[in-house]
Amino acid sequence: MLEVAIQTSKRTTGKRSDRLKRRRIVSKKEIIKLIAKYGEEDDFSGNISYEHIQQIEVKLNVILPDSYKWFIKTFGHGGVAGIEVLGVTSKGVSTTLKTTLNYRRYGLPPAFVVIENVDEWLYCLDTSRMNNKECPVVDWDCFGNVGKEEFSNFYEFLLERFAEAIENL
Repeated sequence: MLEVAIQTSKRTTGKRSDRLKRRRIVSKKEIIKLIAKYGEEDDFSGNISYEHIQQIEVKLNVILPDSYKWFIKTFGHGGVAGIEVLGVTSKGVSTTLKTTLNYRRYGLPPAFVVIENVDEWLYCLDTSRMNNKECPVVDWDCFGNVGKEEFSNFYEFLLERFAEAIENL
């Protein structure tokens, strides 16, 4: 289980609000329940092997946080309510790897791993700031805005992005 801060405001300007509603414990089980309740049949590509995760780490020259490894090992690629978390598709294509390598050509820092493309910016794991096998999720755009921390870890990112999208259904 992991303690995360749940925000009350929505990201409309691309900047994180400092107003926090409450602190709570988030578990994998809670995320699975949320996905089971609001996900549709083909929202996720399905699980992948640990060897595939290791290949991504080698090709990107990073160590992925445990929370993200759990997500892509369990769900592969996908999301709920219009949120698409990059991972590995059912055909074995690593959208995370492909997208990260593509944006590195435009200046994405080598320690950043793209996990969601929101058009105006990207959400990335900042693997240079690993702490207890977890790292923050930052935003990045190719216009020079580098790595403002948006979420303290992947679990917080996942829960908040899904919850916000579900609220807006």
